[in-house]
Order: sequence, then C-alpha cells, then structure tokens
Amino acid sequence: MKPFQIFASLMFFIFCFAKSAESQSWAVGLHFGENLSTLRGNAKTDYLPGFMGGLHASHYLTENVVLRLEANFERKGTRIEGLNPNPDPGTPDFIDDYRLDYLSLPVMLRYSMGKKSKFVVGGGASVDYLIRERTDFGDVTINQIGDFRRFDTDLVGTVGGAIPVGDKWTFSLEMRALWGLIGVSRPQGLAPELGRNLSWGLMAGVNYYL
Repeated sequence: MKPFQIFASLMFFIFCFAKSAESQSWAVGLHFGENLSTLRGNAKTDYLPGFMGGLHASHYLTENVVLRLEANFERKGTRIEGLNPNPDPGTPDFIDDYRLDYLSLPVMLRYSMGKKSKFVVGGGASVDYLIRERTDFGDVTINQIGDFRRFDTDLVGTVGGAIPVGDKWTFSLEMRALWGLIGVSRPQGLAPELGRNLSWGLMAGVNYYL
C-alpha cells in the first residue's frame, strides 16, 4: 500500500470514530488565497502566480487537535526559460508558461494554541485531479493535458492564526506550502521532465462552529 493510502485510511478511521471535544465538535467554512508555484524537474523553471479557493470541514478530536478535510480548486504552474533555436534579433530566449488547474482534496491534522486568538500549525496530504491545462507559447495558447498525469499527490504544511468574530465565527490567516510527490508530466522523446509541483502562498478563511 502506498504511503498516502495508509495515511488516508488512518485519517478516515480517526474521523469516523474519534470522540468529540467537550465544547464544539464541528466547524465548516470557506477559504481563498494566492500562491506562487513551480515545478522541480530537469528544465530551468521559475515561479508563476496562482490561486486557490474552496470549502473545509473540521472535526475536533480534542480541544486543540482538529482533523480538517478540504475540497479546493487550485491553479499551479511554472515558467520555463530556454534557448530559442531560431531567435529573432533581440529575443534570444523563449519563455513557456504552463498553468495546471486541479481539484484538490487535502486531509490535515491541525494543532491550535490559545484561548481566544489562536496560533495554528498543521500538516497532511492531498490527492489532486488535473481538470484543465493551458500552455502559453508567447501569443499562442494550446491545451496539452494529454502530456500530463491526471492525478497528483502532495504533502501539505501550514502555519497561521485565527481570531474570533462573535460567538460562532472565526477569521483565519495562514501560510501554506505544498510539495508534490509525483512528476506531473509524461515527457516524450527529448522533452525535459517538468518534475513535481512546489507551491506556497497566503490563505484567508472564515469558520463557523456548529
């Protein structure tokens, strides 16, 4: 069994059978943010701006430990720079932008400290499904989704804080990083391996306690 399958099975078991915390047991909410992402592979790459947004549900295993499930739409990608075999005068290089849109399903354990305002740290894993790809070659845009794997797996890490807004609501702000475990491209011939996803960014959210 793959490491993520073991992790996901364990999280599902805890999620179904753990006892509720003494105060609240569930919270739901929305989150959104911006990120910078790239791919770690054989090509010379740079970061591209992207974004993410989605829904989350949190189950309190204890007063401070939370199991959180998310469903996100996330844009990742990279910029590749290289030598142009037929350069125009003054433009010796070419730049290709790859944009990858995923449906992501992270599972995380998060630990919080504090009475009202809270410091939060956590981590977990995510399964991602590629729903759209776009490659920009200068003024030309094409779809090359067939050159990419449809599924990806990431490790997720986060650190941030949350402040209460009334009795039932909190506002959160956190930094999040994702490390891909699978090479996203399926190169053919002499094409370089684009590598694994890497992204980090700032995310804001609201939580409602049930």
